[in-house]
Amino acid sequence: MNKRAIIIVVLLLAVLGYALYAFVFAGASSNAGLKVTATPTANVFLNDKLMGKTPFDTNYKSGDYVLKLIPQDSSSQVTSWQGKVTLNPSLLTYVDRTLGPSELTSAGEILTLEKNPAGDAQLSVIAQPDAAAVIVDGQEKGAAPLLLKDMVAGEHDVSISSPGFVNRTLRVELTKGFKLVANFQLALQNEGGSASESATATPGAGSGTTTSSTSNTAAGNGPYVVIKDTPTGFLRVRMAPSVSATEAAQVKPGDKYTYTDEQNGWYKITYDTGKEGWISGQYATKQ
Repeated sequence: MNKRAIIIVVLLLAVLGYALYAFVFAGASSNAGLKVTATPTANVFLNDKLMGKTPFDTNYKSGDYVLKLIPQDSSSQVTSWQGKVTLNPSLLTYVDRTLGPSELTSAGEILTLEKNPAGDAQLSVIAQPDAAAVIVDGQEKGAAPLLLKDMVAGEHDVSISSPGFVNRTLRVELTKGFKLVANFQLALQNEGGSASESATATPGAGSGTTTSSTSNTAAGNGPYVVIKDTPTGFLRVRMAPSVSATEAAQVKPGDKYTYTDEQNGWYKITYDTGKEGWISGQYATKQ
């Protein structure tokens, strides 16, 4: 199935100095800007306090909050979403969500602007699932999580992709003296069955991949790696140490495997008898 890109144009305010970034907050310098959009329309809660409905745009006291979006139409076949957001003084935090039938079929991003003492323009990319490919202005930059320093100020197109998930592309504006943290969540593709089913009891079923049959055991003698928790409930095993490599299998959090090689943050594991592949070290712990 071909991936479709969801284009979301986000133009953060360009500034020449701190005052140009600030919203007019009636003299309250500790306030921050929060903008929330969602499909379908949803009620917006901050720390369980009902604030309004999407599209939502307000000035609010800075700090860390739990943001919850609950669909207004209770009969709709979509689920609620919640996540943590940080509101930095006099800066804007932007949240966009496409709510789906389950958390795994929902998608969106949280954009948080932070002051950068280093003085350059920076872009920090975080993504679910693990090790998603990051492409900026058509050039592959690596796998998330990723911090790009000394970026050219101005507009940039940021694309996030991972096999089996729907791509997302975001246009952002970077400014010297600030870091933009872009936290993406990709939605599972529907490949002839519900995405939530393919990622729970039998991950990979019907997708042309296989799951490991060595659950909770190590294949052979150490050294070992233990699979950590992942946002999707499984970790992809690839044929080569790259997010663009073919997926060979999927392993579960808590499972333990021998590893025979290590390259650039990837481990080569024996995930079944006579079968080897590579996993991202971001979600594995050596023992």
